[in-house]
Amino acid sequence: MFPTAKLKAIERARQILAYDPIFIDTETTGFSAKDVVIEIGVADLHGKVLYQSLFKPGIPIPPDAVAIHHITEEMVAGAPSWKDAWAELEPVLKGRLVGMYNADFDLRMMKQTHERYWLDWPLDDRHFFCVMKLYAAFYGELSTRSRGYRMHKLEAAGAACGIALPNSHRAADDALLTAELFRYIANYGGAPSLSAGGMPPAMKTPPAC
Repeated sequence: MFPTAKLKAIERARQILAYDPIFIDTETTGFSAKDVVIEIGVADLHGKVLYQSLFKPGIPIPPDAVAIHHITEEMVAGAPSWKDAWAELEPVLKGRLVGMYNADFDLRMMKQTHERYWLDWPLDDRHFFCVMKLYAAFYGELSTRSRGYRMHKLEAAGAACGIALPNSHRAADDALLTAELFRYIANYGGAPSLSAGGMPPAMKTPPAC
């Protein structure tokens, strides 16, 4: 199905798989330096949602953002703030390898939401990896706009791999799809999963993505 699939990307995915990663997705008020996270979903490789919550943003949700994720002011009116929810979310993420589809964006949004409440960021950025970049390397199509591989939308990547999960632009659904996409890459070609041998005894610096 993927005649140009890059073995290096597959091997990298299998190395990360050995650490039993989890996967996260965010929905936000927008894309700027002033925008914040309004929903997070965290899922594991077994299809289990480990955490999901809406957050009251403290700023308006623009209509163009609502048109994408369909999260309205009414839906977040009774939700906790990021600051109030962090004590429950942090233990889910701490000490884990965390995959994101477009980690540059999701991690930036999480950190700037954190800074909005004058909180110190406690997590190691090296433990976050980008499934979008990994899939681009796996797919192996060179970009015509820049050096490197062409990036793909999550929905298109899932469809190309025959994954029957929605890209609904809701955080938990997209985290589950990201996890399944990562597993598809790691297991491509039917090679034995590295996770079968168990996790390494301790996580140091994870394989770079």
